[in-house]
Amino acid sequence: MHDKNVAKEIPGLVITGARYAMAERIARKVSKDEPVAVDLAGFVAADILDGAILRKFDADTPLRRVADGVVDHLSMIRVGFEAAKKYPDSRVYLGILAARAALVGGANALHMAKTGEVTKGQNKQRAANLATAAFGLVALTGNKKATHVAGVVASGISILTAIPHLRNIGKRNESGIRKL
Repeated sequence: MHDKNVAKEIPGLVITGARYAMAERIARKVSKDEPVAVDLAGFVAADILDGAILRKFDADTPLRRVADGVVDHLSMIRVGFEAAKKYPDSRVYLGILAARAALVGGANALHMAKTGEVTKGQNKQRAANLATAAFGLVALTGNKKATHVAGVVASGISILTAIPHLRNIGKRNESGIRKL
């Protein structure tokens, strides 16, 4: 890899990786029963903005896009683990959301292995991420009925938005990015 390419990778990886530190902060707050709404909103905003900022400066790279998905999924697992310990009513839904993350991650990795292309979930992935975040906030209230309703909604959105990730695996795209 050329020094120019390494230099181009570093800012994006640092910006994207910093989101995981935000997830750790949220997980610690969950374990201490501290409010997380502001932190979660910051995480979601950072998730949306990091790629937009990097694209604006032509610094978004395939490696950064892969790192973005990995950070998203690891963050969900980390925070979900703490939530499941504190709020048992959320476990079934967290399991569904984690299974969706694994399925989507596996499908995207298979596509990348076959074509060298990364996958950009776009609106479908945003919908799943926002539904998961909303479910998390509701589950943290401790309200069992609201947790079940939010869990059903988040699980449904996540399952529906996972389906496109299973299509066109291995089919090359003109843009070099598999956009869903």
